[in-house]
Amino acid sequence: MEQRLEDAGELELTNRARLIVTVGGQWRLYTHAMCGFEMLGTVQRGMEIGALARTQAGLLVQVNAGAIRALDQRKALAALLDASA
Repeated sequence: MEQRLEDAGELELTNRARLIVTVGGQWRLYTHAMCGFEMLGTVQRGMEIGALARTQAGLLVQVNAGAIRALDQRKALAALLDASA
């Protein structure tokens, strides 16, 4: 957990480990179509947001300007299922 001071002087706790998925989101804002990847939408981790993609091997990853970052598969799948429901 990260602690952040707000302008009002209050202490806010944020969970940076939480993933927020938007199925069919505007993933093209964060990368171009990539061969071998199924683009699913967008994923947000804390203040970081990028395209959510599935590799040919079935792994869920975050893509930003062609840079690929592996996601915690358990959390990513749970967030994807939650967003799809």
